[in-house]
Order: sequence, then structure tokens, then C-alpha cells
Amino acid sequence: MRQGSSLDNKPWYRQFWPWFLIALPASVVVAGLTTVYIAFKGADHLVNDNYYRDGLAINQRLEQDQVALKMGLTADISLDAESGELFVVIKGAEISAKQLFLQLLHPTDENRDRDYILSLMAPNRYRVDLNVGLNHRYYLRLFPESGREWRLNGEINFTDSNQATLRAQ
Repeated sequence: MRQGSSLDNKPWYRQFWPWFLIALPASVVVAGLTTVYIAFKGADHLVNDNYYRDGLAINQRLEQDQVALKMGLTADISLDAESGELFVVIKGAEISAKQLFLQLLHPTDENRDRDYILSLMAPNRYRVDLNVGLNHRYYLRLFPESGREWRLNGEINFTDSNQATLRAQ
């Protein structure tokens, strides 16, 4: 009996090389399907496909900025990280709004966007309790909750700072 004859008597599915050769294309198929899943699951939603509606809204936004400029409005935002309270102090003119609307817009992930309604504490002083800790970079928009006749814009990175100043742009 020859030495190599024991290998020849095994069925193909008990051999190493057929499984090795099958594993190579199978791993490529798995990697390809994983790539497709990641591409669709983590797709960025940065492009807005409704250009016409956004184009019409630009004039309204510019008017809101102009009203805030004429009123001389600025806003100082500060976050108390321990209590989770966000405070806003409006400067430049007396604001009669009982509530303000604050949008925190994440630059790349719309799932991290946050909307808050701030309540009046004292003249031109507002606050809100945050229900989630913030530790990312955000674009900020502040405007009266009813009417939206003016707006202030700014930017903050909560990993570096707990304060920002908003201005009309």
C-alpha cells in the first residue's frame, strides 16, 4: 500500500483544498453584502432634493435675519453640564415672547438634531432642561416659538465649550 493512497480514498468534502477554494469566493460575497449594508445604513442625508421649496424659503430666512439685525439682537447661550440646564440671555432689545425655539443641527447626522422650547424665566432670560447630554458640534438657530419674525444663528462644539453667542447673519 502506498503512503498517499489514504488521502485519495477520502471523499471530496473531507479534503482541505476544496473547502479552501470555496471559502475564497464565499468571503468576497460576504464582504460585498456587508459593504452594501453599511452603504445603505450609514448613508448621509446632506442633500436636500426639494430645491424649489427651499429657494422660496430663503427670502423668509433673510427677512428674519434682517429683523434681528435691525433690533440689534444677540443671544448668549450657556450650558450647565451638571444640572443639564441650557440658559439663553437675549441682548439688544426687549423680547415679549413667552417661549423661544432652539434648534441644534448636527452638521452630518440628522439623527442627532435636537429641537427645544425654552421657557421664559425673567425678561429676556430663558431656560430648558435637556433630556440628553450634548457632546458634539452643532449649528444653533434661535427664534420666537410663535411668529418666527426674527432668528439668530451660531455654532458650538459641546466637547470644547459650554457657551456660545448667537447673532443675525
